[in-house]
Amino acid sequence: MKKRTLLLTAMLFGVAISWSQKINYQKSFEEARKLSIQQNKPLAVLVTMQPPANVINYLAVLNNPEVVAKFNTSFINYKVASEDTAGSNIVRQYQVYRFPSFVFLDSKGGVLEKNGIIMPFVPDVLTMADGVITASSEKSLTDFDKEYAAGMYSTYFLKAYITKRKKAGIANNADLIEKYVDSLTIAGLGNYQQVLFILQAGPLADSRAYKLAYTNKSIIDSIYKTEPYAERTAINNGIIVNTMASAIVSKNFGRAISAANFTRGTWTSDYGEGQKNYALKLLQYYTGIKDTVNYLREATVFYDQYYMNISTDSIKKREEQKMETAKRNAREKAEAVTPNGGVIKTFSFAYAPNVSATELNNAAWAFYKSGTQDGTYLTKALLWSKRSIELNAIAGYYDTLAHLLYRLGFYAEAKATQQKAIDLSKAEKRNVKEMEEELAKIEQKTL
Repeated sequence: MKKRTLLLTAMLFGVAISWSQKINYQKSFEEARKLSIQQNKPLAVLVTMQPPANVINYLAVLNNPEVVAKFNTSFINYKVASEDTAGSNIVRQYQVYRFPSFVFLDSKGGVLEKNGIIMPFVPDVLTMADGVITASSEKSLTDFDKEYAAGMYSTYFLKAYITKRKKAGIANNADLIEKYVDSLTIAGLGNYQQVLFILQAGPLADSRAYKLAYTNKSIIDSIYKTEPYAERTAINNGIIVNTMASAIVSKNFGRAISAANFTRGTWTSDYGEGQKNYALKLLQYYTGIKDTVNYLREATVFYDQYYMNISTDSIKKREEQKMETAKRNAREKAEAVTPNGGVIKTFSFAYAPNVSATELNNAAWAFYKSGTQDGTYLTKALLWSKRSIELNAIAGYYDTLAHLLYRLGFYAEAKATQQKAIDLSKAEKRNVKEMEEELAKIEQKTL
């Protein structure tokens, strides 16, 4: 069982609608791909994840008659659970991070769009579908890939290629933007849209493209003052994610520091939070390169400092404040796209609840999975696990605690805690088969 807890986004709205018509899904990805080629239709791959019983069903909108008709007429459809082997392959290949999500492919296999279903409203889904249908008649991403591999590096081509990839939901265009800036003049870097395009491509924080974009400080300042909040956030996230991913692949600690420094710099109004995220990025780097020694040492300091030196009430208040911030940002985003004089009747916002509990549980589980037998580290993880349960007593967290108790030799406590995890899991309407197998191993002392 993968004990690392995923953050399921909680959406603040309600939907209570039922329809009888269904989208026709093919039995396998291979079969769906063949039909997509034969019928020259785009392929809609729906990747799902089983949510907790108390989480809204995001997929209800797909049973709407208009949506059903649109997808059955215009797409070849395939649905898969992210937990399945086929689903995990798709998640890995197309880098799906949110669930449920659509991955749209054209008949040549090129990615058209990746879209998480976070708005259960029929018009939004139909608009998304129409956009994909239009994109499917355009030049395929696979054709762009072939031309680039053949040595096509012109400024016009690279701009079109990057634009196509961004539209398809591919955020890492760091290598392409490096080639793109090779053909630019200093005068060209004085253009607002040109600098914005470079930043939107997600350049590495220590790259030539990034440094060239920042040669005109007034344009950078203007971008961060005038672009919508969502766009500014996307730019920052692209730079951070791409830089850290490259640092991990190349085991480049200096680049990891660049990613961490850039991350800290995005918290201009909260130095403490910036410092916390700086440290968190370095933990991500150590995890990524499997540097267990540095990870265990630095993580011990990090989680004690930010999660154990304050009370559970303080943590809960901190999360309430973050929720209000998410709500405020969502309202600002809604206001930004509302016509002058218009009235915002409703808006939604995403916030992952109980983040601190999740992070503590994940850290405790990471210590267990590291294989360490060091009693000091295991005891730290045990305390984090208990704190996660104080914040949010769910089955997965008890399961983590049971494993740590077992590793520390507290077999009776481990058995009782694992049974508690099973009981809660049943109450959460989850499959308990794997937890029961773990309980048997605890009883037999073979875990």
